[in-house]
Amino acid sequence: MIISTVIAVISFLVIIIDIISVLNVLHSCRSVRCSVLSSKKVIKREDGFLIKEYFDTDITFLLDNTPHNATIETSTFCQKGQILNCFYYPKKQLVFRKRDIKMVLNSYTIPAFSVGVLFLLLIFVFKVTTLGGIIIQYAVEALAVLVTIPLTIIAIYFIVYAINAFRHTRHSQVTEIKAEIVDIIRTTNRHRENIRYNYYPIYRYNFDGTVHTVQSRLARDNAPKRNSRENILVDTKKGGPVEYKDIYTSFAVGVLFLIIAGQLLFLIIPMK
Repeated sequence: MIISTVIAVISFLVIIIDIISVLNVLHSCRSVRCSVLSSKKVIKREDGFLIKEYFDTDITFLLDNTPHNATIETSTFCQKGQILNCFYYPKKQLVFRKRDIKMVLNSYTIPAFSVGVLFLLLIFVFKVTTLGGIIIQYAVEALAVLVTIPLTIIAIYFIVYAINAFRHTRHSQVTEIKAEIVDIIRTTNRHRENIRYNYYPIYRYNFDGTVHTVQSRLARDNAPKRNSRENILVDTKKGGPVEYKDIYTSFAVGVLFLIIAGQLLFLIIPMK
């Protein structure tokens, strides 16, 4: 248990140091009211695919009665003269909005806290209680229980997902229409030296007299053709696209995991 104690202590030291660091950053940041000078849309493409879309917004603000200019990224267009509540971080001379606080924080508190609590629980189980000896004595049963619980949770998730998807995609709640692929977003997944691309089409369609432009939530391994047309399902009440992964596969995976969990439970019950 010495290793567990050392890991728990290190984890909580990381938590304390990180909290002090976060508090120091937050204390250093100053609230500033920024006036928009201009806002320009930026579209970043790679190999013809949309990678990122945002607005470069030029702002001005007073700091110690001295005017300063800066440029920040915003997700929407800002009118000239519009007031934005921002923060200024002196150490990096960085202006950011509240939702972009991660730009100045390097927080390890949550993972460190999780690891620390896990090992403290292990210490408690094996040192303070007799449960540790029981777990060692019945290691197979304990392992089966530990595997059964997450398997059951995963099974329930897949089954509930499939049922909700089936109910939502009934013909009484959706209608099939043709949509045009006006653009394609490409994201990159890198694993060591391997690079994999995911493609998300952006649909444009007319429903009930309103033109909708919506990004698909389902990634594709191969890029669809731009300006091509596809049949998609649209919610008859909200007008938005209805997209789910393979319903039957999700249901089958859920049932399979549930069967495996049941078999493990069946093996545990007769054990003494």
